Amino acid sequence: MRPSLLVSCSLLFVVMIASSFYDIAPDCSTLKKGRFHSYTKKGDHIQITRIDGIQQDVNTRTKDTTYWKIDWLGNCKFAATYLSGAGPKDDAERRLYQTTILYFDVQTIADDYYVGTTTVKALNGNSVFTDTTWLVEKNR
Repeated sequence: MRPSLLVSCSLLFVVMIASSFYDIAPDCSTLKKGRFHSYTKKGDHIQITRIDGIQQDVNTRTKDTTYWKIDWLGNCKFAATYLSGAGPKDDAERRLYQTTILYFDVQTIADDYYVGTTTVKALNGNSVFTDTTWLVEKNR
């Protein structure tokens, strides 16, 4: 084998190996507007509607509604800031909600759901969790 061909093949092999370790981010443009579904551990269905930087979460059992301001920070990353609605029970809790920011990082998009990591940044501490949001309502 000629030296230049050997070098070319070696470089190609290195590029193929290196690219296999690089995750290609999903296209999240379809998540910026629309209706989505989340389910609590108690089994409540939360219907999520995103339109023009506002997200409305409705608990379909209790009809409690919460509004969030959505800022897209990248293709699959967005921040949610509490605007109004269900949740805070008094002024102190309302201040906590208003100073807390939720950072979402969508990891995977499938045909009928997406999986993401949420980082909750609050004055009283941070937490991180992973959850599934459905693109279609689950049959119950």
